[in-house]
Amino acid sequence: MAPKNKKFVFGLKVDRQLDGDKMNREFLDKVLAEGGEGAAIAACMQCGTCSGGCTNIDLMDMSPRTLVLMVQRGEWEKILKSNALWMCTSCQICTSRCPRGVRPADVIEAVKAIAIREGIENDSTRFNQIFVELVQKRGILFEPELMQKYGGLPALIEQAELGVKLALKGKMSPLPAKIKDPKKFSAALEKAGKK
Repeated sequence: MAPKNKKFVFGLKVDRQLDGDKMNREFLDKVLAEGGEGAAIAACMQCGTCSGGCTNIDLMDMSPRTLVLMVQRGEWEKILKSNALWMCTSCQICTSRCPRGVRPADVIEAVKAIAIREGIENDSTRFNQIFVELVQKRGILFEPELMQKYGGLPALIEQAELGVKLALKGKMSPLPAKIKDPKKFSAALEKAGKK
């Protein structure tokens, strides 16, 4: 008979972590319900392949591997204090490389949604809110307006030189663009809002 504290690697049991601790099913279920249904969080064996491929790992204080472990353990406070949620670009490299089918990018997006719904406020959530409001207003983003609303007039002035260069190269319009069918866009927004 195997000792009780034996670590599982292959054939990892659904309700156990690699280090033998019990998973916090309450938080795990919350993440799964938010959009991580196919994330296979319980299958994570902490191999680190996801973190090895992460393009933003040098900017994060917690790797995708560690974040998945924190979700398994239900360490919500540590996750909220981490900048990893906000540094993830959702490039899906971590997900594509996982040998166990865990979807770390989906886990991060689900945890981010929970954090926003529970009222976390930081520069990233503020930026996201302004971004969404401007897209809802126009149907398309107008970068100078985003810069002004996010950073105020000083930020707009600071980025003016770059903005002029982008406009001269045709990479950014100096005037707000218009969408072709505003009614269709409004209907799509309304439909998405009901979900």
